[in-house]
Amino acid sequence: MSNGQTRFKWVSTAALSVVMWGSVMALCVSPAASAAEKKQSVSEDVAKLLKPSQDAVQKGDYDLAIAKAKEGLAISKKPYDKETSLRLLGYAVGKKQDYAAYADVLEQLNTVETVGEDERKKSYKPLAQIYANLKVYDKAVVNAVKWAEGGGGSEAYGLLSTLYLIQKDFKNGILSLEKATEGREATEAELKQENYCYYTLGDKPKRMAVMELLVAKYPKREYYTDLVGIYQEQNYNERVMLNIYRFGLERDYLARESEFVDYADIAFNIGAPAESYRVVQTGVDKGIVKLISATDRNSKLLAQAKAGAAEDRRDIAKQDKEVQNRRNGDADVKLGLAYLSLGDADKAVEALQRGLAPERMKDVKRLDDAYMTLGISYLKLGKKEEAAKAFNSAQAIGPMSKAAALWLLQTV
Repeated sequence: MSNGQTRFKWVSTAALSVVMWGSVMALCVSPAASAAEKKQSVSEDVAKLLKPSQDAVQKGDYDLAIAKAKEGLAISKKPYDKETSLRLLGYAVGKKQDYAAYADVLEQLNTVETVGEDERKKSYKPLAQIYANLKVYDKAVVNAVKWAEGGGGSEAYGLLSTLYLIQKDFKNGILSLEKATEGREATEAELKQENYCYYTLGDKPKRMAVMELLVAKYPKREYYTDLVGIYQEQNYNERVMLNIYRFGLERDYLARESEFVDYADIAFNIGAPAESYRVVQTGVDKGIVKLISATDRNSKLLAQAKAGAAEDRRDIAKQDKEVQNRRNGDADVKLGLAYLSLGDADKAVEALQRGLAPERMKDVKRLDDAYMTLGISYLKLGKKEEAAKAFNSAQAIGPMSKAAALWLLQTV
């Protein structure tokens, strides 16, 4: 069984530069502009070093700009001197796309008392992204938490969840992922991450719900296979599993010998040998079901189902007359199943409708299964609206709700 694990991949350096260096320009404005805005001045000795740094920036000589800005920072004593030196340094390392150096500048800026709280909050996003790209996950998490708590929303919690998951912290990872998807539909990738978290944490009910969403929203064989495995662990009764297997065959999702054989066994046992034969033969034709010898289990099942199907074809007309005379709803439902098994959806609908009529319904032992068979029969006739009504009736009864939910996907 697939555990739904997702590989995590950070964006490329070039892609991150698009995200972050816009923030660089906003956060690391020129010293002159900052001084004018705050009506503060840089100390004379610091200004003597920052002036050649600023000139070097204008000429594109960022190495010289960085060196002079560092000299200015080294002798800075006033908070504003430090702030101005760091802004100029940040701008220069930003232009060189030196991620580690830029993160260090932002961290230092956040300790300067003249830097406002709003600006500190704006720094947490690029810091989280830079440290994530550098694989410095402890610092990435710290800043992602601050970003998220400061109103970063889905984007912040999305990054935070990935940071936790890449470190195999599934408990915090799923909490962040759940917050990232609050108020919106989760993407396929997010659902796969949720599935892996719940799988690892052993939360079967939540994992089942996620797999059902994956099958419904992003239908694929691998998701169906995982969902079938979960349902099997829950020990759903054979009637439910029969209809789940039927859905899989309809979508061409069955890919394991055990699925074909289990499906065929159930169909044969409930009185649908023609369906059982068709399932085994389909598995054989696909090269999935193996027939080793005439006496092996699969070969015996195929032979028995073939013989039963031939008997049903021979006797179906006689059975139809007998059942109509009995006026018993359960007998009508069984006849409908036989007709559907033989591929006669029109006759199946006729028998099932008769069995589900008010005066006969009381005799039907499995109403949910009867409605499921009716819905599938309607779908064979291309009557999706009628099929949906039947599946909804089956779903409302309870035990067949999981299978009915899958088949309702076929009516959309």
